[in-house]
Amino acid sequence: MPSNIFLRRARLILLAGLILAGPALAEYTDTVILKNGDTLTGNVKSLAQGQLSLDTDAMGTVLIEWDKIAEVTSTTAMQVETTTTERYFGLLAEPTRNGEIVVQTTTGPKAIASDNIVHVTPINASPWKRIQGSLSTGLSYTKSSDVAQYSIGLDAGYRSQQHQVAVKYDSIVTRQDSGTTGQVDSGISYKGFRQNGWYGLGFLSLQRNQELGIDGRGLLGAGLGRNMRETSRSIFSLSSGLNLNAEDTTDGSQNSVELFGTLEYLLYKFKGNQTNLAFATTVFPSLTDSGRVRGQLSTRLRQELFSNFFWGLTLYATSDSEPPEGAISKNDYGLITSAGWSFGP
Repeated sequence: MPSNIFLRRARLILLAGLILAGPALAEYTDTVILKNGDTLTGNVKSLAQGQLSLDTDAMGTVLIEWDKIAEVTSTTAMQVETTTTERYFGLLAEPTRNGEIVVQTTTGPKAIASDNIVHVTPINASPWKRIQGSLSTGLSYTKSSDVAQYSIGLDAGYRSQQHQVAVKYDSIVTRQDSGTTGQVDSGISYKGFRQNGWYGLGFLSLQRNQELGIDGRGLLGAGLGRNMRETSRSIFSLSSGLNLNAEDTTDGSQNSVELFGTLEYLLYKFKGNQTNLAFATTVFPSLTDSGRVRGQLSTRLRQELFSNFFWGLTLYATSDSEPPEGAISKNDYGLITSAGWSFGP
């Protein structure tokens, strides 16, 4: 019996030692060669938004601009996605020509021009390591008008080989002599990717805009979209579909069916610190309330300050051609400055 207890304790000690020694025993088997001739060894975490994330032993995780890379090889199976949304799976082998990435697929090696690659993801990567997003907050106050405005924003997304799920929460509270008004836009969305840039989409959104007389709004919709152009530096997409609109207004409740059409454009710049520009506009013509058209527009600029911390500027506008009777206006717009932190690959 004592010997059995001793063996169990020895096994526990050995297991604890292996866990603690895990980071030291980690193997860095991927190689990145830069166009200036420098070579880095580590583990490729991802390629997204024009930057390759590489986990190294000496420098931790480093971000490398994709157009500065001459060659990448990896002993880990990768998913490689191109500008035409084609996907290839396999190890990354040494290329025979400059400016190419070679994927060892089950049907043989596939050489892809580096300029045509937009996403690279380890197939066996933990789902938690594929989550990325940001948290931001802003505050402004004008003494002469005694107007204070507070904002908070949270967005996070997860992307797998064929699917993308995103959640968001944006809140703006304005306090002034006439009272306090609030605006909330939150929800969850899904995209299922297909060939040639096409994707199916669905969303559930909860909103509030007291300026337009909306105490609460729920949107449930589905549709079809396409990435019209996607590169390592930008994405331009169009989508449309149908949604149900359930509103709790200042003068009662009402339900309606709407069409929606959305245009989105994302641009990434890496001269110095990273800069992101995101533009999105959506039009909602009603099918059941004749003549009513709603609109949403958002333009967001983010400039990285240091180590994933950023400064942001957001311009938003919403409109309703036939708002509820208790609405203050048919339009609401504003400019928000904020600071925040981004996370993920």
